[in-house]
Amino acid sequence: MTSPVSTRLPHQLTAGDLERLGARHGIAYRFPALADEATPSQTPILRGRVDELELRRGIFVTRSDLTVLEPYASRSLTAAPLFITVMLEGKAHLRLGEESLWLSPGQALCLRFGDRQTLHAWQDAGQRLRTMNLAFHDDALAALVYQYPTLKALEQSPPMLRQHRLPRHLLDTLEEALASGSDSGDPRLLLDALVLQLLSRVLAGIGEATSSDAYQAQTTVIPRLSSGERDRLARVRQALDAHPEADHRLADLARLAAMSPSSLRAKFAAAHGQSVFAYLRQRRLAKAAQLLEQGLDVQQTAHAVGYGHASNFTTAFRRHFGISPRAYRNAV
Repeated sequence: MTSPVSTRLPHQLTAGDLERLGARHGIAYRFPALADEATPSQTPILRGRVDELELRRGIFVTRSDLTVLEPYASRSLTAAPLFITVMLEGKAHLRLGEESLWLSPGQALCLRFGDRQTLHAWQDAGQRLRTMNLAFHDDALAALVYQYPTLKALEQSPPMLRQHRLPRHLLDTLEEALASGSDSGDPRLLLDALVLQLLSRVLAGIGEATSSDAYQAQTTVIPRLSSGERDRLARVRQALDAHPEADHRLADLARLAAMSPSSLRAKFAAAHGQSVFAYLRQRRLAKAAQLLEQGLDVQQTAHAVGYGHASNFTTAFRRHFGISPRAYRNAV
């Protein structure tokens, strides 16, 4: 094990600071609101505290307590063998391939992807972000698997974007770790103890999950659903994922799930934390972001994802991403 290295970043981060930081970590940043600025690189984007710590060889911890002054997007440029982030305050939108989600306070995100996948993230302005991130390099992950064989399924797991609700006692400990500074002793002792707690919590069930049953794995935490109901709900979700642009009707989806419409509404919300049509809207907008990035204009994108009128699409896109689809396309 090498001697851990700690780096404290400036109290205020400009667009230029983030671009330099991104070059070091394989992240590309975009700042849609700065398109008309004369010197965008000098515009403050974040204000607060960020410090990075190499906890062990190949395991990096980043603690952040920031205010977002301008909205920004980021795109990964390198593979992530394993990355865990905990949101203590604020929210962020993330997308990996066809999967997208909002990460909210009290949730942890576990993700893993290779060179051919890209993680997209979006941060709204005007919010306070308090997060803790854990990044594992390949050699560190291999060492953990050797030390703790129960983690071996990690090396064989497919790309994933999975969120978990953390228990109160673990969140309290994370709050303590986020608040600790150089004047409160060595934070590595507390952070090192948290690593395995987070791993055991957010990676539970990965050994049983595969790419073909990933939909079912996300509903297994709901005890009041039978395995048959989980299977039928997975069919509904797969139908929405496969064709978000289609004119889905609740009655048709209920028949697919072999449930009554009212039962589907209640059980889908219990399993996925949102209604059927809120999930459908999220899938449509995630696909819309991809199409805009590929060069389609707003009208084409609206029709391609199932919106009859571009104005309705623009309203929904702005509400979801905090920026108009035209501005998003121009920024890309």
